[in-house]
Amino acid sequence: MKIQAMKCPNCGAPLKPAKYRCEYCRSYVIVSNEKFLDLSDYEYEKESKENKEEYPGIYVFGRLLGKGEIPIVLGFANYYTGKTTTGGKMLLTNKSISFSAHAFNVGRTEAKIELSDIKKVYLGKNFWVSQQIIIDSYDSSHKFVVYHGKDWVEKINNQMHEIQKDNKDNNIRDNYIIELKKLKNLLDEGIITQEEFDIKKRIILNI
Repeated sequence: MKIQAMKCPNCGAPLKPAKYRCEYCRSYVIVSNEKFLDLSDYEYEKESKENKEEYPGIYVFGRLLGKGEIPIVLGFANYYTGKTTTGGKMLLTNKSISFSAHAFNVGRTEAKIELSDIKKVYLGKNFWVSQQIIIDSYDSSHKFVVYHGKDWVEKINNQMHEIQKDNKDNNIRDNYIIELKKLKNLLDEGIITQEEFDIKKRIILNI
């Protein structure tokens, strides 16, 4: 990974070459000129804040990512909007895909697609050294030309699968909470005994 920024976007402290973390405020600072950079194996240390484990600030090309958001893949991309093609950088995080045009582009184009809004992502045309990927969301379709198109599609699908898994787990947990609250009300009203409550609770929690 090559770091081009010489100052931390958070505290302004100088960044040493080849470092990806500010030694002063401990923010992560990622700026790369790689055509395709896979960050999925990076381990970001969490810090304790108000008795909660949270990631410190993570900056990618000077932009602070949202709370709990971590970068997965970034690289060069061309974004097709109608008959217009705009060159820039594309970033995949564990929550979204975003595109930012190069600063020298006239009529700068930016796009952000939440992973939860994506229906399908697949390969389009295959060029000499790059590939087109098509991202269909529920309200529109987005076309990008990137390097390592197959890897982009794989990484996006992996993150979509993780979100679906998390949503399923959250739904199961919410159902447990609802059922346990109903059961507790029956106990408080004297409709069932403590023994019956304990038995049904174990059945609900599968323990």
